[in-house]
Amino acid sequence: MITEDAEKLAKAQTEAITSFFGADIQTPPDQLFETAEKARVEKLFKTSKPFYLPRRTFTEGVNCPGQKVALSSNIYYYMREKWVNADTNSLPGMWILLDTTKRPGYKDGRQMYPDTKRFKDVLAGLRDDKKIKIPDYLRHVPKDSRFGVSPGEIDGTNGFVSEEIAKILIVGKEQVNTPTATTFNYIGNLAHPEFGRVNTSEWFSNNFGRGDRLVGGSSDGGGLGFVSRWCSGFHGGGLGFRLQVSFPSQDS
Repeated sequence: MITEDAEKLAKAQTEAITSFFGADIQTPPDQLFETAEKARVEKLFKTSKPFYLPRRTFTEGVNCPGQKVALSSNIYYYMREKWVNADTNSLPGMWILLDTTKRPGYKDGRQMYPDTKRFKDVLAGLRDDKKIKIPDYLRHVPKDSRFGVSPGEIDGTNGFVSEEIAKILIVGKEQVNTPTATTFNYIGNLAHPEFGRVNTSEWFSNNFGRGDRLVGGSSDGGGLGFVSRWCSGFHGGGLGFRLQVSFPSQDS
């Protein structure tokens, strides 16, 4: 079933992206709307929206008209040093359904995303099953919190979170992951500047070196323009995450 809201939001992308930097937008696949409807029926995310990621590369020092906050200079430095992929500053040319739930400010690790019961039950269940580890220094973090989860547990080596979400949405596990740093910056500029207005950070899907992940978004470091890295096995009381469901085009 195609939800009217998701369909309207997808159509609105045409005007928004054209004003951002002008781009042809591919027709959204039926699976995007089917997944949006499934997420709505399951009450999985507090809010989620479809977005098109145009096939574009952001060159250092060259801003697009709609890009108020540029990519972090760290991204280009990491690329030059070959610590991240050579296409880290690019968008892939595909549709995604993005979990747009608001990230909270830091409160000693006790801060909570305004998640639905369905989503919180997933996280609590994974902690109860010991699939999400609880270090001694994070015993105070609520067991249904998005904070204190390592990227390996989210969508990495084990990927327990993405696996559970994929089951609920009836999509492939490989379709569910955290956004890249460039996707985060792009959508933040396009429609969600609040992504960079709180002093907590998010995990990104970009690998760094042999065992790290990129993180970013904290207002203390530069908001939408902040990117750093942490070990992919790290559990941080100030590090949360959001998910996206990807729908790659056949030529992506």
